[in-house]
Amino acid sequence: MTARVAIVGGGVTGLAAAYALRKAVPSRDRLAIMLLEAGPDLGGSLGTERADGFLIERGADSFLTTKPQGVALAREVGLGDQLLGMARRGVYGVRRGVLQPFPEGLMMMATPRLGPLARTRLLSARGKLRAAMDLVLPARKDAGDESLASFVRRRLGREVLDRLAEPMVASIHAGDAERLSVNSLLPQFVAHERDHGSVIRGLRKSAPAPRPTDPSLPRPFATFRGGMGSLAGALVERTPAVEHRLQTVATRLETTADDTFQIIDRGGGALAADAVLLTPPAFASADLLEGVAPALATALRAVPYASSAVVSLAFPEDACRRLDGTGFLVPRSEGLHLKACTWASAKFEGRAPPGHVLLRAFYGGTGEAAVLDRSDEDLVALALEELRPLMQIRGPAELTRVHRWPRAHPQYEVGHKARVAAIEAANAAVPGVFLAGSAYRGIGIPDCIEDAARAVERTLQLLQPQAVVAGALA
Repeated sequence: MTARVAIVGGGVTGLAAAYALRKAVPSRDRLAIMLLEAGPDLGGSLGTERADGFLIERGADSFLTTKPQGVALAREVGLGDQLLGMARRGVYGVRRGVLQPFPEGLMMMATPRLGPLARTRLLSARGKLRAAMDLVLPARKDAGDESLASFVRRRLGREVLDRLAEPMVASIHAGDAERLSVNSLLPQFVAHERDHGSVIRGLRKSAPAPRPTDPSLPRPFATFRGGMGSLAGALVERTPAVEHRLQTVATRLETTADDTFQIIDRGGGALAADAVLLTPPAFASADLLEGVAPALATALRAVPYASSAVVSLAFPEDACRRLDGTGFLVPRSEGLHLKACTWASAKFEGRAPPGHVLLRAFYGGTGEAAVLDRSDEDLVALALEELRPLMQIRGPAELTRVHRWPRAHPQYEVGHKARVAAIEAANAAVPGVFLAGSAYRGIGIPDCIEDAARAVERTLQLLQPQAVVAGALA
């Protein structure tokens, strides 16, 4: 008897899950795997375009290598020799319309050495003194969750929040520091306060990062020479025994009399499955589950989302300032819609032809949804208007692209761990349905790969009584 697993969602989580399932059970006769993707192609945020010698990422441009899952999977699917490290380091902030370097060694909000903090021009003298008070302020006794903004204000002061921490959080999570959970996003800093009475002291006393066993491994971020789309392409190529159904919009999940499932698509078609692995955003999974698991659907809808857009612009090299870093972050106090700008052609090699540069401007996020109502042409015009004085841009862009990401960024707001626990409790009452993706335990590519592996293991445990896996879990 052939067991059937349906995976909904063809982003990195769904592709990694399909790969892991097929690796565990190579035989199509024992396990049929079907992957449904609503869009016209696979990869989700992993997509790369080549145009006029430029390499343009539609979403993520890199992934953390300090978490092993991304590198391990890349090497497993034959991309080890394509890993590419950052060509430059160094990030800027903005103060009064001028780019200023971030403090050397900054870790989200603090640095173990006071020297770089004392030298930065992003903070006033008062702001620097207030940050140093972290060394003497008493630790918080309440162990409950709090917002990232509340935590940073308590330990390091308002200027560090406004000028350093909040812009970084907005660029990574498209979120509002006043609402995001410090326990979910930066638990190590909570531990520093609890264990050492100070964030700065905790950074000093925490164990140094171990030396990489592979000195050739790019750290802390890597991409691929051919772009992030290479990973999606390799995962598809390495799983030919998976049926990929593109432009298939799943609308609801139904149960059958024999305790299996049917996935109904927008055209009225039905796909039978013994197990279903859902990897879309939490709200989309909720829509599918409403008829069979209303409690789980309600729990999933408690995860909020934000939207964003990436505007890519190319210029002649001599038409803007020298790219002596990887980009800059913009505090809200600067009064711009622009959240951040990555200097793509400086960050990684091969992103622009000789004599040209490629920039990526980021818009949207929590509280900035209205800016995304503008047309692509108006977003490009806004990016040019806001980048021109900061980057000393002269003349028009040679090439532009706009990639939109509606409701693509899960927000780990205060209480997120409790929300995930409620989802898991409700999910336990729906055997055969498994959840994975960025909504739950981490937003990065390695996090999604790890979450896919977790869901696959549970799926195989469910199917094992059918003698499907034949030692796959051994």
